[in-house]
Amino acid sequence: MGLALRFLSAWVGLGLMSLVGSAGAQTAVPVPPDAAYPTVSPSLTILPEAATVPALRLRPVSVDPYEPIGIRRGGMIFYPALEVGALASSNATQTPSQAKSGVGLRLRPSLRFESDWVRHFWEGSASGDITEFLEKGISSDASVDAESRFRLDIRHNTQAEFTGGYHLSQTGSANSEVPDTTIGKRTDHNISAGIGVLHEFGPLEARMRLGIARQIYEDVDLQGGGKEDNGDRTYTAPSAGLRLTYIDPPALKPFAEIVYEPRLHDRKLDRNGLARDSHGSKGAIGVVLERGPIWSGEAAIVYAMRDYRDNSLATTSAVGINGNLTWRPTELTSLLLTLDTTLNESSSATVSGSKTYSANLDVAHALRDNIDIVGGVGLSATQYPQDTEDTYTTKLELEWQLRPELAWTAGYDGTWFKGIAASDDYNEQRLSIGMVLQR
Repeated sequence: MGLALRFLSAWVGLGLMSLVGSAGAQTAVPVPPDAAYPTVSPSLTILPEAATVPALRLRPVSVDPYEPIGIRRGGMIFYPALEVGALASSNATQTPSQAKSGVGLRLRPSLRFESDWVRHFWEGSASGDITEFLEKGISSDASVDAESRFRLDIRHNTQAEFTGGYHLSQTGSANSEVPDTTIGKRTDHNISAGIGVLHEFGPLEARMRLGIARQIYEDVDLQGGGKEDNGDRTYTAPSAGLRLTYIDPPALKPFAEIVYEPRLHDRKLDRNGLARDSHGSKGAIGVVLERGPIWSGEAAIVYAMRDYRDNSLATTSAVGINGNLTWRPTELTSLLLTLDTTLNESSSATVSGSKTYSANLDVAHALRDNIDIVGGVGLSATQYPQDTEDTYTTKLELEWQLRPELAWTAGYDGTWFKGIAASDDYNEQRLSIGMVLQR
């Protein structure tokens, strides 16, 4: 615990030194960044939840004195940031019984960049979230997200777009696809790239896209020795999609989309002797909403289907609503509703796949020019042929911007998991504090 206090004290001192140093230095005129950078998505229809985090307030025409200044280099603007803090968890192991509380140190580095060119455009972001718990027997948490998008302006009504992304996540034994005897957590990697062309002709806009994704599941150690080999779950997923949008209406723009995405596994047969390769397709009919600064986003009715090579695996399908809608009733308040429907892989001999329906509502409000508060609730339901797993989440975050280079944060996160069996249920509550150094 003394190590944690010395670590945090060093960073607090660094923050105070930056305040003293910047007070006497000449400060450049801050340039407010654009809206939140959209996450690259293999789907043309709806961006994922993290893609459209609502702005905490509508930026006025005047320069916000608390916005990060950024670093300008060769026509590019870079916005680096580092959050250092601590958190306390009531159930750091996320287990239904013999839960272990823990205190951990948290590092959250990030970098966002965008071009400042007359033509074409390049933007991207990268962020990490690492928590190291001080108690023995509690494994660390880690996640990484990175995206990049380059737009090439070919003609006035024609553009090409190149995208790339990387996502690292960890899953513990609370997931039914991870053995209860696992030591630590399973690490998953998703790498994606794509190229698309957008062309406007008359009242229509056509968007064509080719992409490829690579999903990797790492092996995990098991109690009593041995490993779970997850090489049979790793797959490559090429994709092709076409989306047509009727862009003549100024506020409501209807669209239709179709995507084809097969999955090709590294191994012909999985651990149960089944051929898991599959053909997947998705169709959507929806509307893009653009009503000035008050309403924005899109929503669609989606039908997704996946048919497997092995005849013993049943075809999975789902009908749902995908979308993200942002409502800004005032310049200080915004609400974001995100809906998503997905089909998941499975390693079970009796289950071909599962489907997940999720909904999240986030509310952001500016208490003052330099104090923002964000709250949210979420629900995720994963359906198997005979059972359902439900996850409920809630959060509350406060950010106090002292200067463009320094901010303090505090937050609460709650998770309630209802498993297939009552013995699988658990809940976790987290409290966190941190200091953000940014440029």
